Amino acid sequence: MIAVVPPEDEPTRYNYYDGQLIDVQRGRARWKYERNRQGDITQQTDPHGNETDYSYDRQGRLLEIRHPDGSRHQLGWNNLGQLLEERLPDGGQRKYRYDALGRQITRQEETGAITHYQWDAVGRLTQVTLPGGATRAFTYNPYGRITAERDELGRVTRYEYADGLHLVSRRINPDGSQLRYRYDNSRLLLTEIENERGEHYHLDYHTNGLIQQETGFDGRRTAYEYDLNGQLLKKTEFGDDGSELITEYQRDAAGRLLVKTLADGEEIHYSYDALGRLVNVDDGNWPLAYEYDLQDRLITEHQGWGTLRYEYDSVGQLSHCRLPDGSKLDYQHQRGGQLSSIDLNGSRLTTHQFNAGLEQKRQQGLLLSEYQYDEQGRLQAHSVSQEDRNLFHRRYAYDANGNLAGIDDSRKGNRSYHYDPLDRLINVRGSTPESFAHDPAGNLLGQGDQPTANLANVKGNRLLMQGDRHYDYDAYGNLIRERRGTGQKLVTEYRYDCQHRLIGASLPGGSVATYKYDAFGRRIEKIVDGSTTEFLWQGERLVAESADNRYRTYVYEPGSFRPLVMLDGEGPLKATPFYYQLDHLGTPQELTDYSGEIMWSAKYRAYGNLVALDVAEIENPLRFQGQYFDAETGLHYNRHRYYNPGTGRYLTPDPIKLAGGLNNYQYVPNPTGWVDPLGLNGCPGAGSNPDSKNPADKAKVETKEPPTPEVTWSSPSVKRASDQLDRGAKDVTVNSRGEAEELFRGKYVGEGYRNAEEFNSVTAKDYFVTPEGKESYYHWDDTPVSNIETRKVYMANHSPTDPHAALPHLQLHPKDGKVIRIYWPNQFEGQK
Repeated sequence: MIAVVPPEDEPTRYNYYDGQLIDVQRGRARWKYERNRQGDITQQTDPHGNETDYSYDRQGRLLEIRHPDGSRHQLGWNNLGQLLEERLPDGGQRKYRYDALGRQITRQEETGAITHYQWDAVGRLTQVTLPGGATRAFTYNPYGRITAERDELGRVTRYEYADGLHLVSRRINPDGSQLRYRYDNSRLLLTEIENERGEHYHLDYHTNGLIQQETGFDGRRTAYEYDLNGQLLKKTEFGDDGSELITEYQRDAAGRLLVKTLADGEEIHYSYDALGRLVNVDDGNWPLAYEYDLQDRLITEHQGWGTLRYEYDSVGQLSHCRLPDGSKLDYQHQRGGQLSSIDLNGSRLTTHQFNAGLEQKRQQGLLLSEYQYDEQGRLQAHSVSQEDRNLFHRRYAYDANGNLAGIDDSRKGNRSYHYDPLDRLINVRGSTPESFAHDPAGNLLGQGDQPTANLANVKGNRLLMQGDRHYDYDAYGNLIRERRGTGQKLVTEYRYDCQHRLIGASLPGGSVATYKYDAFGRRIEKIVDGSTTEFLWQGERLVAESADNRYRTYVYEPGSFRPLVMLDGEGPLKATPFYYQLDHLGTPQELTDYSGEIMWSAKYRAYGNLVALDVAEIENPLRFQGQYFDAETGLHYNRHRYYNPGTGRYLTPDPIKLAGGLNNYQYVPNPTGWVDPLGLNGCPGAGSNPDSKNPADKAKVETKEPPTPEVTWSSPSVKRASDQLDRGAKDVTVNSRGEAEELFRGKYVGEGYRNAEEFNSVTAKDYFVTPEGKESYYHWDDTPVSNIETRKVYMANHSPTDPHAALPHLQLHPKDGKVIRIYWPNQFEGQK
């Protein structure tokens, strides 16, 4: 292949020497490759002249990657071709051990934590011993399918299978509740889910296996029509009252969305450049525009009246950011990529010290924060001092299953947390005790000293009543009215647009609030009793807000929703920093000024409601990750939805339906260990067990709408691979294992992929067969072995002739069965 010439886009050209790819050109960008006699890439040069070098041993095994910043990633192998040791660019070290059959039996992380694996005689994983000694165990039937899994606390989840099928027909939870699943007889596609309350979710399919219609637990129906390439063209939502909302999608030859026509007739137009990059989005109200560099990295982001500009260092990390008010942030990194400091307008804002990938110290003004972690990398202690004077500290404890067990807080008192067999929070003990009651489907029914779980208060996961509050919904499941107080005379009413976004609220005292959004659904304006606040965004994160009497900018920890600094005041001369002190979840506990004085401090209930503001010298609207507190309604704006901390629920159903879980209104399974920064689907927060799993189903209808451009990718190869995946590619290539992990986390975390590292390829296929037909999972195929006679290096657990065996790769198994592989350099036969 010498060129790929799309019908409308710039061609990509490939140049070869002696049959090996040495040059790739696309537009003005050019990537160059040098190779050794075996064809391995020894140097890669990006369009900006940055060089990455690779070295190998005589067997062709990758020994070292030297990055443009001088950092090195080194790998050590045994004579069997098994990876024994990695020395990471930041100085960390990982080690691996195997048994006589080549199965991994120990893995030691950079922190020194060791995980042990045990296998049975036929290669099935039977037990995992985690750092600290807790164990998980698995039991199989004669056909190799999981029938029971025992967690770290000894609780057992059991699975039953339909006659003659490999698909789970029933899952019995540790508390005795159960989920049932039914399939069609011919294609074995999931057709019905029966939840723990006995309610039903139905799925109908087109002949090609794409979802034709889904009917939720609440009876709401949504139908889908596709083109011949399987891309969504029309979505029809049917209301309970017989009404319909129709959204139509017009696409180009490459499947990219050109026009989205909403149910109210409004159109959103999308434009792309010759390289297929999104450059303009026009909804007729708030224009969005994007500019990119030679490596497809976002360098300018225009929205309404605000503009952000970005620059990158030699390894593709963000080095400079010009904020909408003209202030400038400069980022410095250690070798290996860890953040070392941030400067604001030429003055030091924060400094950071990392070890083994975990932050150890942080300097914020005159305050020094020090962090300690347990054997599983969870935050264990956070102490704050000022010039050797201890100010306050917090200690965190976890149970064997990874749930937060207690907080020892020198400022706010001690608290302990207790859970039911499904890890749902049932009570909090401490200065502000709380108790909670849930129904079997995970709906929070009651709170207080003695909460009651009246199952009649919920129907189809819609909460009808809690305490003295009564709730009414529209035909599409959106909460439109809350009635409370004596005779239910205190009424709050909510209004929505055709995309189910909250556009207005009428409050009991007579106040009225209205809200507006951009083409990506990000809130750009709210008006409360005539007072206007406008919002600007950095990708999915709120970056600034402007009102008549204030201007605030929010700076986050890189690549996260965890706030780092609030800048109060507009412009380089007025922007005053206030520093966030966070808990294990990334929730603000205090804001401090440069001298270390506490300017804002809050006590929370478990689901995010404030108990009290200890200090309120300034305002802080940020709450759980990704949430903004609206004082007028008491709600938290959570990007795609509004969250009510009083009920622990969202006002509207999840727009991604089953991809967000079986309960479309639930915030997260557990508010002490999970967060939901986008208001779509929960994920374990920092400090929680990273292997915790949400049992919710993760199937979804793919809309192929363009994502919000973000400054997230660390290198052009990651960005390029991301674009290729967006266009439907199944095999992509990046520069390193780290980039593969970055790509995976950036695109697929939150979509329900489970880590199959504990299984071999055969047992994984059995274990991750779920009641929905298949559960999404992933695994790393990056352990090379060598054929001594041919000197050919290929990946373990593959045949030498397997075309996927030549390169190490991350392999994703989505529910649709179309395997995705993310490759990186080792043997590059046939790769570019």
